[in-house]
Amino acid sequence: MKPSLHIVAIIAAAIALALVTDAWHSARHDSQQLAATLAAQNNSIRQAADRETQRDSQLKTALAAMQAQKLAIRTSQQASKELPTVLPQLPLPVTIHDPDLSAPLAPGETPSTTISIPQPDLVPLYDDLQDCRENKAQSDALQKDLADEKMRSAELLHERNAAIATAHGGTFLVRLKRSAKWFGIGAVAGVALAAAVRH
Repeated sequence: MKPSLHIVAIIAAAIALALVTDAWHSARHDSQQLAATLAAQNNSIRQAADRETQRDSQLKTALAAMQAQKLAIRTSQQASKELPTVLPQLPLPVTIHDPDLSAPLAPGETPSTTISIPQPDLVPLYDDLQDCRENKAQSDALQKDLADEKMRSAELLHERNAAIATAHGGTFLVRLKRSAKWFGIGAVAGVALAAAVRH
């Protein structure tokens, strides 16, 4: 018994439905996996952003306090009084002697403040000053690294958003187009088969 064109059309429609359903299920599965991955990534990104915001706020507060302290010191006498408070912890106190400004100075002479540093303080003070230099060098390098990292993070975020847009707008359609191609090949083969059977 020769199959009619009607049966071939039903078979073709069933194949098309199966291909579309498979494409839809695959796209849905991929979309669910993408959603789970993005949820985990978004959580990590949000936590990192919160930590960065907190550190930036703490640093801004500390820098503002230091800047206010610097602006409050306007005279040499104020500086000599406050200098010991910014020195590191030393075995013995540093003594600062301000000149007697009431005594007349010789022409061309400027008043001099003397700092008396006990010998046990010299090595710790030297080490601390070297630490300050190291911290400055590290801070400069970290500032540059941070700028590069922010740029890299912005680029990765842009790439991620582009991938999301592609996945949401293209996954099902791409699979459907691929299925439609195979359906078209099958339909042509079915029509050719029906024509051959008819003859």
